[in-house]
Amino acid sequence: AGYSHPNQHRQSGHEREEERGDGGFSMFIQLMPIIVLILVSLLSQLMVSNPPYALYPRQSTGQTIKMQTENLGVVYYVNKDFRSEYKGVSLQKVEKSVEEDYVSNIRNNCWKERQQKTDLLYAAKVYRDDRLRKKADSMSMDNCKELERLTSLYRGG
Repeated sequence: AGYSHPNQHRQSGHEREEERGDGGFSMFIQLMPIIVLILVSLLSQLMVSNPPYALYPRQSTGQTIKMQTENLGVVYYVNKDFRSEYKGVSLQKVEKSVEEDYVSNIRNNCWKERQQKTDLLYAAKVYRDDRLRKKADSMSMDNCKELERLTSLYRGG
């Protein structure tokens, strides 16, 4: 190791400089997918905005002013600037979206209620437990009743 030739030292020093130069570029190439992911994430955050309404009052977004859709009478909440920003066709689009969200929520909740009632009735049958059967029979099924009401309104009943 002590017998190295001076030209070899110079050459290896030059190679080290090239490696360092390539290292910066290769590091950049390695980080490129992460940089792209961060940029896409930031852009998607900018493009996705909160809807101009909420189905429940939301203090954090200022959606506390109560409104009701023309068609199905669904209650929703908006911020103070809503009435000046949404009129005519744009208001109709928002109300359609409100009703679609509301019906979707009611449909999901009704499905859960039916599932819960079915589970209780099954357990009552398996364990021969009259209390479970009575509990299942006494379930109010509010979401399913609301879904029936909305369905009859939609059909014009």
